[in-house]
Amino acid sequence: MIVRLGNMCMLFGITAAVVATAWWIGFFHEILGENFQAARECFYWTTDLCSLKEPAGLFSDMPVYDPALLWLAGALFAGGLCVRLLGLSGR
Repeated sequence: MIVRLGNMCMLFGITAAVVATAWWIGFFHEILGENFQAARECFYWTTDLCSLKEPAGLFSDMPVYDPALLWLAGALFAGGLCVRLLGLSGR
């Protein structure tokens, strides 16, 4: 049962990371066009330059990207991995 919980957390973490990546690409591609990779730092952190995305979001159809989803995805995956490993060692 505990291994299954760990697997589910890991799966949710991977899914959230894919959604965060798609959200980042979609938002910054709409704002910056083909040069969206210039906002590479904004994928995982909010710097001073990245904070300019808030006003730019007014011109976008997508919600303003927030890297918190990526951090949540990492925490879910890491937590699921720990739970899974602890569950396997308890057998």
